Amino acid sequence: MDAKLPGWDRGTTGANPALDRLEYALRDQAVLCDALESVADRLPDKVAQGECLHLRRAIPPILTTVHRLEEDIIFPLMTERWRMPPGLPEILDQIRYEQIEEECYAEELCEALRAYGRGLGKPSPDTLGYMLRGYFDCARRRIRFDCTVLIPMLSAVPIAVLTV
Repeated sequence: MDAKLPGWDRGTTGANPALDRLEYALRDQAVLCDALESVADRLPDKVAQGECLHLRRAIPPILTTVHRLEEDIIFPLMTERWRMPPGLPEILDQIRYEQIEEECYAEELCEALRAYGRGLGKPSPDTLGYMLRGYFDCARRRIRFDCTVLIPMLSAVPIAVLTV
C-alpha cells in the first residue's frame, strides 16, 4: 500500500495552488483506496470494527473534496479558459455522471461499513469485500484519469491561469 500513481514522482512545486490542491486530494483518495483494499484483503477475521467505522467517516469528506475541486476549479478552468478540443465536453459530462454514481455507491458502502463496524452481521464479509473492491477499483480508475489526463493538461496552462 503505497498510494503511488502515474506522474506523482515529480511532486508538487507550490507554484500552482489549484493543481497542488487537486494532487493532494487525489493522494488522500489513493491512501483511502489502499486502506479499503487492506480491509477487503483481511476480511472476515482480521478487521477491527472500529476500523470500519473510521473508514466510513473518512470516505465522504475525501470524496467531496476531490469532486469539489473538479467541479469548482478544474472544470471551469478547462471550459472557460481553453479552446475545447473535440470530445472534451463529452468527457467532462461523463466525469460529472461518474461523480454522481461514485457518491451514490459511496453512500451504500458507508452504510455497509457502519453496519459491519457495529457488528450487525450484515452485510456478509463476502458482500462487504465485493462492495469495497468495486468502490476502490472505480475510484482508482478515476484517479488514474486525473493523473494521466487532467493534471498533464492543467500543467500545460500558464501558472497565472491556475491560481485559486
